[in-house]
Amino acid sequence: MTLMRDRVGSGAAQPGLFGPDLLLTPTWEDWLNVAPPFPDRPYSQREVQCRFSRNGYDWDVHGTLLTPADERDSSLTFVLTHGGAGSEFELLETPDGRPGLGRVLAAQGFSVLCITWVGHHHPSGRWSAPVAQRLPIYLLDRELPDSETRERMLRCTYNVTVEGMARLTDAVLPGRRIIAFGHSTGGPMSISLQPFLQHARVAGIVGWASGGPDGWYREWLMWIRAKSENIVPLDHLARRTATAFRNAGYEDEPELAPWGGAEGYMVWGDIWKSQLKTSVCENQHKANIDILMDCARSVGLPASEYLDHLLDPDPAWLSQTPVLLLVGEKDRNHWFYGKETEDKLEVFMGRKFEQRTPRTKVMLLPRYGHYGYVGLYNEKIAYVWLQALADRFFG
Repeated sequence: MTLMRDRVGSGAAQPGLFGPDLLLTPTWEDWLNVAPPFPDRPYSQREVQCRFSRNGYDWDVHGTLLTPADERDSSLTFVLTHGGAGSEFELLETPDGRPGLGRVLAAQGFSVLCITWVGHHHPSGRWSAPVAQRLPIYLLDRELPDSETRERMLRCTYNVTVEGMARLTDAVLPGRRIIAFGHSTGGPMSISLQPFLQHARVAGIVGWASGGPDGWYREWLMWIRAKSENIVPLDHLARRTATAFRNAGYEDEPELAPWGGAEGYMVWGDIWKSQLKTSVCENQHKANIDILMDCARSVGLPASEYLDHLLDPDPAWLSQTPVLLLVGEKDRNHWFYGKETEDKLEVFMGRKFEQRTPRTKVMLLPRYGHYGYVGLYNEKIAYVWLQALADRFFG
């Protein structure tokens, strides 16, 4: 299977992306042969942030904007966000110091905004306190009492995070067409971004272990019946450790993870990532409706604030928005569960998208797991997205 043509811009359709099959299965040799579609060029980067209000509080959202010296398409940009307990920094660099997806895209000539979820950015850019002592940081210019922070943890909903992403995008990239990406728990957020935007528009979705909307995830869970429900108490704050990373199946094979396994990843992650995930975030992602209703009642917010992310995306928008999902064959949640190929999470999501938008593809990559987007050869993920863009997959 050929993933890349020898020449970009010939106008010929790439069979792998434009053929009839939903699922693409390149070999490892195919993957190693993926090349950059464009010559690299210089770019600059700067920190950006904005403040907005929702659910009775002000919130700060932070990101890094990467701008090529000469953009290939000044009407288009990539907006990237991380998964649970993460930050924008894993989109800027890998744990062993190679460029992350954002910097690969910027070097190829496209502007990129990498966004950290509300509460997960440290004002200095680096976390120094032990993970066991950390709490989310919701305002970047002053410390909050722990009691207020814990109250905010129940009000910092999915909608708060996605609205923050939208407000920052509108502020620094008005008028742009957006190719949106979110990893893992951030995947559904990239799909929810569109209705919150006022001055930009999501024109395409790309993924790595991204899945689809959380309502569809709940549908998949109920369909395959392969996993038990994971309901997290409202006062719980998950803190990521090397043991938790390993137990979740996040370690890639050593040849693809040059930082040295779970412990090596955490040496880097404990500095650049919050390593925190709130109960509200976890329960919303898992669509645990009863406890979310309890949370809404306890803080006096409408139930819709905790549940409306489970609704289907706007069909008129989605019908014009191509979707390209990549996933590793060793990803426990996105590929392990389900006896048949059609039962796998990413194929299930692909079929749901396929019913709603004319261009949907799912690409299964050998050897990689959930964190393959920072593994060796991660730049090829960005190259596939860009080849799809060059081949007009995104219109």
